[in-house]
Amino acid sequence: MRSVKLNENIEAAITAVIAFIVSMIPIEIGPSFGVQISLAIIYIVAFRRGIRAGLLSGFLLGLIKFISGFASILTPVQGIIEYIFAFALAGLAGIFALQIQEAAKNNHEKNLFLYVGLATFIAIFAEYFVHFLAGVAFWGQFAPEGMSPWVYSGVMNAMSGLATWGACYAISYLLIKTNNKIILVEK
Repeated sequence: MRSVKLNENIEAAITAVIAFIVSMIPIEIGPSFGVQISLAIIYIVAFRRGIRAGLLSGFLLGLIKFISGFASILTPVQGIIEYIFAFALAGLAGIFALQIQEAAKNNHEKNLFLYVGLATFIAIFAEYFVHFLAGVAFWGQFAPEGMSPWVYSGVMNAMSGLATWGACYAISYLLIKTNNKIILVEK
């Protein structure tokens, strides 16, 4: 059992580093809108190893971005909320890890498509809800004159979240579909 946990932790750490490298690929559209394809890598480890490994990998990705300077930080509290906490929530994609593994192993395309979509949506929703709240509290000052910080944060985070979800859903699904061993652990 100890060896399994160690392997999970090592995979989570390696995945976080790979995701950090992928996050350097610029997919920014304007100052407040971007697509985070690096989350697809966190989702894969969450599908492979479950929520705990996914949360750890997301946490480590956020921590690496935070301490390396590859983060937009206004205050330390905002940085911790938006990078360390919010990125950890990407690991919630592991909520359907068993169903995704089962669908991949048995070539049930409809179930695979459904569960990857649900899992990635839940993870994106949780992460971007945190970004939305942080947007109201910390980024609202950058809203166009006359626009409520709530509306500004809602619009920007909804657009980024939906674009990220669509991209990561497609990437995750296609990676699993083309090579299901990426999420199946040999015992």
